[in-house]
Amino acid sequence: MANDFRSLKAEYADLWQRMQIRPEHAPEVNAIAARLIALKPRYQQVAATTRVPWFIIAVLHQREASADFSGVLHNGERIIGTGRLTRLVPANRGPFSTWEESAVDALTMPPHKLHEVDSWTAERACYEIERYNGFGYRNNHPEVKSPYLWSFSTNYSSGKYVADGKFSSGAVDKQCGTMPILKRMMELDDSVRLDGTPPGPVAQPVVVAALQIGSIGPEVRQLQTALVGQGFPVGEIDGEFGPNTEAALKSFQLSRNLPPSGAADQVTLRALGGAPGEPSGKLQPAEILATLLGVLKRRDAAAATAAPPAADNPLQVILGALLGRRTGAEAANAPILSPIDNILGGEALAGKKTALSVVAYVVLSLLKVGGVVGAATPAGQIMTILIAAFGTLGGVAKVDRVIQSLGVIAAKPK
Repeated sequence: MANDFRSLKAEYADLWQRMQIRPEHAPEVNAIAARLIALKPRYQQVAATTRVPWFIIAVLHQREASADFSGVLHNGERIIGTGRLTRLVPANRGPFSTWEESAVDALTMPPHKLHEVDSWTAERACYEIERYNGFGYRNNHPEVKSPYLWSFSTNYSSGKYVADGKFSSGAVDKQCGTMPILKRMMELDDSVRLDGTPPGPVAQPVVVAALQIGSIGPEVRQLQTALVGQGFPVGEIDGEFGPNTEAALKSFQLSRNLPPSGAADQVTLRALGGAPGEPSGKLQPAEILATLLGVLKRRDAAAATAAPPAADNPLQVILGALLGRRTGAEAANAPILSPIDNILGGEALAGKKTALSVVAYVVLSLLKVGGVVGAATPAGQIMTILIAAFGTLGGVAKVDRVIQSLGVIAAKPK
């Protein structure tokens, strides 16, 4: 029998109707479905160009590349931005500078041509997804329902191609099939529909978040620094938008009564204080102090300082935290210097090994930004000398005198 939709429609309808997600795989299916829904804005960009529903793109991406945006939609090869062509089937596609570019190519290339489908029903989704992967199971091992569609469901138990052209009847597919994911996504998101609604017209990509899972670069680093400054830790500030950054962003959005999309749209960026990369003008000392205080207060919430500073002296709050006035494991694990270093420009504290040298550097930076001192002023020169000298000093006994000296400089009028 020919592998055409008209001939296979009834079979697909029956398989879809009686499919059940295997209980032992339900948690994983739930997690995958939720993750793909969270990535909806990025899939919608390609959907707007190709007319292929975003959720069809999402499940194909999950199956081909585990929803990793460095893996092309054709076969999961990680060649985005490398200048290389695909080597696996389909070979010699590319090169691609963005994942979106690769996705459009994969969906519209012959023989797929998913952009030409004019009605997406459950049966049509089954047919097009199986055709996308190939009819190898159907043609050569009809006793096995394609795991590309049905793995983790009651429609599949075993049998798998373990390599191109090599089939093993005892092998079990360890990846979730596309149809169980689609079924769970339909339960979680009303926009996931397989009711035959015709796709909308090809349009310009919708305006979506500038930064989201998969984004990399200095803008992401700025976003991560801003989140840390607001007290939402992202792990390492590395310029890569991963799960930790997404979780921190969602927490920030919830704290501002914004939709917790996990994507940095313009509304979220404005709430954080401006879009990354946009010039924000001269920083004011109060803004820097507020940012640092936000970090320190949240990190120090569970630990008491040796001598609680006066509420009207934020300088001493910063100094006290930087000087390690903590106890127990909290002192060893609290990530104070990293966020402050990033706020001050990144790697600014390199070579400043003692607490005193760090304190002097941070305070001098604040005072310079505020215009209180300059490199050529006597106070600025004194501070520069102190930074070098403090690298060899030690002992908490000198701390009070240091704080008093710095406080005097900070109190001087411009």
